[in-house]
Amino acid sequence: MNFNKTLLTASITAMALHTSFALAAVSAEEAAKLGTTLTPVGAEQAGNGSDIPAWTGGLTKAPAGYTEGGNLIDPFADEKPLYTITAQNYKQYADQLSDGQKALFEKKPTFEMNVYPTHRTVPVPDFIARNTHSNALNAQLTPDGNGVVNAYGGTPFPIPQNGNEAIWNHTLRYYGEGKDATYESTTVFANGSRTLTAGHLIESYPYNYKDGTIDTFNGNIIQLLLQYSLPARRKGEMTLVRDPVNANKQPRQAWQYIPGQRRVRRAPTIAFDTPDPGSNGLATYDQAFMFNGSPERFNWQLIGKKEMLVPYNSYKFLTAHNKGMKLEEIAPANHTNNDLERWEKHRVWVVEATLREDSRHIYGKRRFYLDEDSWFALMADMYDGRGELWRYGHSHFITLYADGNAIARALTNYDLQSGDYAVQEYDVIPYSTTATKDDSFYTPQNVRQMSRR
Repeated sequence: MNFNKTLLTASITAMALHTSFALAAVSAEEAAKLGTTLTPVGAEQAGNGSDIPAWTGGLTKAPAGYTEGGNLIDPFADEKPLYTITAQNYKQYADQLSDGQKALFEKKPTFEMNVYPTHRTVPVPDFIARNTHSNALNAQLTPDGNGVVNAYGGTPFPIPQNGNEAIWNHTLRYYGEGKDATYESTTVFANGSRTLTAGHLIESYPYNYKDGTIDTFNGNIIQLLLQYSLPARRKGEMTLVRDPVNANKQPRQAWQYIPGQRRVRRAPTIAFDTPDPGSNGLATYDQAFMFNGSPERFNWQLIGKKEMLVPYNSYKFLTAHNKGMKLEEIAPANHTNNDLERWEKHRVWVVEATLREDSRHIYGKRRFYLDEDSWFALMADMYDGRGELWRYGHSHFITLYADGNAIARALTNYDLQSGDYAVQEYDVIPYSTTATKDDSFYTPQNVRQMSRR
């Protein structure tokens, strides 16, 4: 696909630069395209006529042998790569690669990309389709673009008009109602050494509760409670976060329990560019999910839609531990295991964030690649304040066929200057979508009670 043919019109670009975002998203005529020429969340239903198929409802049936609550099974285990991209031939595919991917071939010549047939596996539950249609007609950005109002339970802006709307689609994407995950994370340094962290994470997503409404919505996108088990010095440490859909009305609330201090305290630095200790500083807190939190420190531009080679249907990677592989084999020296990674061609929205003159952040520019079918940020390129490419990250994206939603786990971030990389939150027991939805669980009072057990 010619990238220029998919750029947004000048009128949309002008709107992206407008200082006020408090406008209705689309007309009734535009919204009527959802579920017809567009999928219920705004992707093109049609394929590209060659190697991207049409969307036909996604993957909703588990493969033979799967037991509910058990280890995932790769539905594409028998497929072979169509071709492999290497450091020797990557320039032939340069128009389908991000700057970060290209730099990774240069920095780490043993890096390879096995490209497989494309499968558009993302399903859309009926209630998400209904809510998304309503959101298309009613959702609005706050005047500065840092919050969303009049939206609930689905993509807020399925036909995005600017960069702020597109990144909010990612932030409010549907990935179930909650999760319970026991994971390990590893940082692999260029000298061959590595560190390991581990924890237990419980999350709820009030914005996407199936039985909720805009009237019962408590205003939080995500509520999470994390308890560390490794390294030993952090064992028993807990982090609590409540993230609002309207940062202007209520900024992020975060608390920490430090066993040595034996008290729960506010933690306002768990946000933006504070280094995430789970990655040994290779990622910032707002790099979780590729991006999370308030968009207030950046100006957001919707560049357009493009066909790219992205990580997709990463079952082989995410199930490797269940099949007996150690994390050291999944994430060996230099880069993740080439044989476990799966790359497919998909259409993505390209969104660029440029640091505002009145704000600070370690990244001067960031470029995100949002999957058109799910609105997940599949990849991100990060640039320093001089405009030099610094880091590249990608997620491992799959559809939970038994639950009707998609997730991204084992987020991987590469430092293209130092050569270090980190894989965060690789699940070591089956991922569960069962999580508490009781708001009282996500309170400092509950953290205090848990710390005494």
